[in-house]
Amino acid sequence: MRGFKIAINMAGAISAGAYTAGVLDFMTEALDAWYRAKVEGAEVPRHEVVIEGFSGASAGGLCAALSALLLQDEFEHVADATKRGTTNRFYESWVNRTDIRELLTTRDLERPGPVVSLLDSTLLDELAVYGSTRGKRPETPRPYVSPDLTVFLSLTNLRGVLYSLNGLAPGGVEETTSFFGDRIRFQTVRADSERPLDKAAYAVDMVSAQGDFGMLGNAAMATGAFPMFLAPRVLMRRHSDYTPPLWETHEAGAKDDAAPIEPSFPPGMADPFETLNVDGGVTNNDPYNYAHDYLAALDPPRPDHQLERDPCKADRAVVSIAPFPTMASYAVDYDPLEHSGVLRVMARLFQALVSQSRFYGESLSHLMRGTTFCHFMVAPSDHELVEELKHEAVHHKPIPQALQCATLAAFGGFFERGFRAHDYELGRRNCQKFLLDHFVFPAENVVMKEALAGMDAEVRARVVEQYRRATPKGPDGEPMAYAAEACAASERVWLPVVPLCTPELRAPIAPVPRYKMKAADLNEVVRLIAVRFEAVAARAVRSMHSRGLRWSLRPAVWFASKLGRGPLRQMLVKGLGSSYEGGE
Repeated sequence: MRGFKIAINMAGAISAGAYTAGVLDFMTEALDAWYRAKVEGAEVPRHEVVIEGFSGASAGGLCAALSALLLQDEFEHVADATKRGTTNRFYESWVNRTDIRELLTTRDLERPGPVVSLLDSTLLDELAVYGSTRGKRPETPRPYVSPDLTVFLSLTNLRGVLYSLNGLAPGGVEETTSFFGDRIRFQTVRADSERPLDKAAYAVDMVSAQGDFGMLGNAAMATGAFPMFLAPRVLMRRHSDYTPPLWETHEAGAKDDAAPIEPSFPPGMADPFETLNVDGGVTNNDPYNYAHDYLAALDPPRPDHQLERDPCKADRAVVSIAPFPTMASYAVDYDPLEHSGVLRVMARLFQALVSQSRFYGESLSHLMRGTTFCHFMVAPSDHELVEELKHEAVHHKPIPQALQCATLAAFGGFFERGFRAHDYELGRRNCQKFLLDHFVFPAENVVMKEALAGMDAEVRARVVEQYRRATPKGPDGEPMAYAAEACAASERVWLPVVPLCTPELRAPIAPVPRYKMKAADLNEVVRLIAVRFEAVAARAVRSMHSRGLRWSLRPAVWFASKLGRGPLRQMLVKGLGSSYEGGE
């Protein structure tokens, strides 16, 4: 039976990776329950689903790497975000173990060498070890997880890769261009693997009792290494990783009409060689293209290398988890002169670069018009919050974003466990809504139709009646025109790709209560920031060659730490807004 192929793409999110983890947890729980029901002979949809790969950047890349390992093990699903000490590494890593207090220690400064990050990245090293420690293995692998599961992580390679602009042309000065938008590919190797290890992929060994996941863990830390704040990571890369160039699609790389472009590496350069990497979100925060190109190349490959958008013909799709569509508004009374100062331009330039790396332009038109059934998006939504606070808009008060981790430029989740727990639960809630109402296809879809045809007529009728869904709706709340017209010859019965097969999974998840950070907790964080600042600055001062400069700067560091606590606290209170105890 043909299976419906899925790739899950996870955009960068900083601390809002907790939301992505919650989405993944609920989706896995739904798939586990559905496949268990099929084994038990329950009357449920019988089509097959296969998760073929993950792509991710930054926090999404961390979730992608963790998913590749966690889905090979048994783990409990967490509907109650007050729990601690669970076997769910999604939940433990993002909700219980990632905290600003651990990032403000000074363990990293005990090692020799320069200061490599404003925050202590030792916690991330520990999380990499924790995340790659195998749990209890199931008797049989999850049938919906491909034995050749492939993971793509975007990277920002600060060393860059040189390519010659004049190649072998004689008589000219050598001209080159550098490419920094790197990526790395992994592929699981299991006893039941069906495809050989791709030459562009690094193996994730699931066969041996103690598989070495060091490369995957280090790459995950690299894609999440927020510049300056978290330590950059060194990765050993092969020359062949860059031929064909990583900017080319599978389609371009597969062409035989010309030799592939090779990097302009100097003669005798080591292979493999060291690269220095920071947050993949800097160059590609939404690596949808990695997932799309990979799915399009799988057997049977798409003849035009584009995924099928028609809901009756589509047999594969990318599901993007995108924590950061914002609630930004457009200023009607915008004054360009007022925003032309150097400091304002610098601040806005940084915001523009971050926002542009999160832009979904390659698929926005199709998503909003409802003309595609090969790309779906799960994004933060809290309708009850909007209804509860809509009167605030009348008084020109901003309605807070659905994600509490979005505060403080998306670093807010690190400050308070309650924010992370809220977003994790919201991710589960949004995923339930997505699977019920949006990730649906007509009964005449090539995958659905084949599975339904193999069922007894009476059983098929009962299954269709129980699991049929309404025609999917567009952003305006109306049935999407393309969807309503699709498969006109059919009965226009719509069925979920991932059905919810237990009463517990179908029961509406209650609105998630929002948490407020307490003043005492914020005061403690401010104190720890000051302690960390003093330690980092003192280390930098000690490294200076001029004794006079060292002596003059030492008191300046102390005064800056003491005098800066008040303004820092005020800035944090303002950034937390209604998520702070007593905040508006």
